[in-house]
Parts: sequence; structure tokens; C-alpha cells
Amino acid sequence: MRVNYQVNAAPQFRVLSDDQLQELYMATLQLMEHTGLDVYHEEARCLLEENGAWVDGLRVRIPAFLVEKALTTAPCRFTIYSWQSDPAKNIIISPNWPHYGPGPTCPKFHDPRTGERRPFLREDARTVAMVCDALPHIDFVEGLSTISDVHVDLADVYEFAEMIANTGKPIVAWSYTADGCRDIHQMAIAVAGSEEAFIRQPNYIFYAEPLSPLTSNKEAMDKVIYCAKHRIPLIFTPCPIGGGTAPSTAAGELVQAAAEAWLGLVVSQLLNPGTPFFMGAVVSIMDMKAAVLAYGAPELSLFQAALTELARYVRLPVWSTGGCTDSKLVDEQAALEGAFSVLFAGLSGADLIHDVGFVEGAISGSLQQVVMMDEVIGMVKRLLRGIQITPETLALEVIDRVGPGGHYLEDEHTLKHFKEEFWWPELIDRWRFESWEAKGRKALGERVQEKLNHILDTYEVSPPLAGAAQEKINAILAAAEDRIAGE
Repeated sequence: MRVNYQVNAAPQFRVLSDDQLQELYMATLQLMEHTGLDVYHEEARCLLEENGAWVDGLRVRIPAFLVEKALTTAPCRFTIYSWQSDPAKNIIISPNWPHYGPGPTCPKFHDPRTGERRPFLREDARTVAMVCDALPHIDFVEGLSTISDVHVDLADVYEFAEMIANTGKPIVAWSYTADGCRDIHQMAIAVAGSEEAFIRQPNYIFYAEPLSPLTSNKEAMDKVIYCAKHRIPLIFTPCPIGGGTAPSTAAGELVQAAAEAWLGLVVSQLLNPGTPFFMGAVVSIMDMKAAVLAYGAPELSLFQAALTELARYVRLPVWSTGGCTDSKLVDEQAALEGAFSVLFAGLSGADLIHDVGFVEGAISGSLQQVVMMDEVIGMVKRLLRGIQITPETLALEVIDRVGPGGHYLEDEHTLKHFKEEFWWPELIDRWRFESWEAKGRKALGERVQEKLNHILDTYEVSPPLAGAAQEKINAILAAAEDRIAGE
């Protein structure tokens, strides 16, 4: 029996041919070996040199055999677990099935009640985690914005503390420094029960960034090394801007982005072969009029899809982008740009798709945008389920039974299948005009805000974090405060 899910995991498209992917791959190897990258980290440079790289001051040229060896040890399948032991919240990294979530570190935030653009507070991190936990199509959690009412150097650890206490879904964490990385990991261990338990069932992924073009600073490499040594799943993702910090051609930007990401891959696999690693990059263009990174540009979706195909070509999981907008408001532009990028990223087969909820070109985070995109993600996931072809779904006996001129409303086959076959909207309106009018003539934006308000008023995370784990987290935060005070 041929089933679509078994033969082709999901509907997909191709941006690049196999020949083009081969050219990108070979060009990336050439760039890493001939031009190289600047690595502002002595331990990383020594590690690379000891294993065959050529080091000249800060410049490190990495031969192709080191990259190809790293590609053979990095796993293409693994699982990130819910600390609540809820299988429905686990993220299984496997080709061609996307998982969506918000992004991190926007400097501003849209108030979830009023939409006012304002600073992000510690209590907002709790709210973001709780709302993401409630939304059925958001698969992992990030903080959306940067906490402003704690010590600036501890915004990262306070964000993680609030997130892990208010969602059972896997978290993508970030930090300013290795100290923050270590604090976050100790919190994750406190929730997992032990470091051994975390290694068996990791409950978060760590996110780090090199600098474009072709530079990895000490802080970024500190975090790569710490994650590799502790076998923490790692995303290493540059943010090249076409025409600004990367070539203005798509192919050139993709090659540079791959080289920047694969530096982290090589270091992580040299230190601890088999450490889960996500190849990533936010690849878009500089708007030459506004002089900004364009988050709603079609090039972002096109370049991200191509990067996903390159990652698939080398059997690496990939970190992609979608659900974001350059609009300053959660309006028609936000819906259009967000929906387009969610669909394109899903059809490309990316593993983790972040930045859902970014507005204003990643300057502000918005839960209103997250709620609206949750609906879009649900639609896209239905598309990606494809069409199952079996004797049961072909329904020849049913068609024969109903016959010409009949109807299927009361047939048992309809009752058996319609709930699983049909996608059910929560925010999209399909009512007749009179029914829509009787419900208050509400526009989509109003329905989004009503749903968000309902979550804010009624949702509780269940089961809650154990008291002993929370006490350990509080102790880690207190120790971090003491460390900062002593500096």
C-alpha cells in the first residue's frame, strides 16, 4: 500500500538543482580553505590547528577534510524533550517536518493588552512563555524581546528562568557570555534532574551567533565550546545582510553564511563528535532605501529555502526564519509578510523556524503577531500533511453507496473522517454575512486580541515546575547576582 507520508513525507518544492547545491557546497569548502575566517578565541584556534587547520594570527583556514569529517559525525536525527514528559510537546528532528517558534532579543515589545510599543519586562518573559505554551501550533519557545528591568548582563538568565517555569515546550536559549551559558545549563539540569538525565533527554537548545563577514568573536566561540563539552544541542547562526555584510548576490551570501555556520560545526564536532548541531543563518537583504535588514522581503524566504536545501544536501538540521514582518503594526502587511514566510519555510522542509512574532524588522516582539501566525502555521501544517491515498480514503464504496444526486452529510464515512481531514480555523472567519454581523462584525485583528486576552485571563501551565527545581533556579539566579555585584 502506497501512502503519501511514507513515499514523500510532505509536499515540498525545490529552489536549487542538485548541480547548484554541489556548486554551493564546493564553493563553501573553497572559501573556508582559501580565504578562511577570523577566530578571536585562542583555544578554538589551537584546537583547529592541532587537527590540521592553518592558523596565521587570527585567520584560520580550514581544509575540506575537517569540514567533511564534521559532517559525518553531526547527527541528522534526534529529539528535544518536554520537561513535563509530554510526548506531544517533544520536538523530533527528522527531515521534512517543520517546527515553529518565536525569536529572541528584540529591544522593544508590544504590550499584549494594548499593543503599546514599550520596553520588555521580566514579567513579559513569563507571559510570552505561557502564551506560547497555550498555542497549539507553536512548537518551541524563545523570549521575543530582551528583559530591561533586571541587570543588563543577567537579562539572558532571567529570561530562561521565566521560560522554563512557564512552558513545557522545548526552549531555545541564548546568552551574552559563557557565564550566562553555564547558568542557563545549570537551570536546565535542575529541571532534568541531573546532567546525565539532560544528555539523555535535552530540554533546550542553545543559540549562538558569529559575526558577518567571516568572524567569530570570543563570546560566540566560548558558547560553542561550552555546549560541545556538555553535549548541548547547538544552533550556530550568522546574520549576513546582502549588500551590507555579505555579497549582494544570493549565491555569494549563501556561501558566506554556510562557511560562518560550519566553523561552529567543525569546532563542536572536534570537541565532542555527535553533538547535535543546527546549521542556521538569517539570510536576507539590506533595503538600500531604508538601510535596514529586510525581514518581510521575498528574498528572505527564497534565500532561507535555498539554505535549507544546502543543509539537507549535507544532512544537517537547519534553523530557518518565518512569521515575521517589517510592518510597525500587526496589520494587513504583517499578515501578508508573516504568512508568506511561514508557508515558504514550511514547504522548504526546515526543521526549526524562528522569529514568529517579530515586527518592525526584528526591533519589536509582538504576541499579537504570534497568535495570528499560530493560525497560519496551523493552515501550513495541514498542507504539509499532504494527501493520504488508501482504499479507505479513495472511498469508492462510499461514492457508489451515495450514488448520483445523493449527499454525504449523514454517511458514516463522513462522520469518521471529516474531523481529521478538514482543518478547523479558530480566527479565520467563514460564517455567512448575517452570522458574522451578529457576532459583532469583528475584523481579524479584533479576533486575535480576543484570543490573546482569553489566554492571558485563563491559561495555566500544567503540570507546574516542581518546587525543588524552582528553588535551585532561584539559587542560580542569586549566585549570578552576586557574581555581577562582585565584578
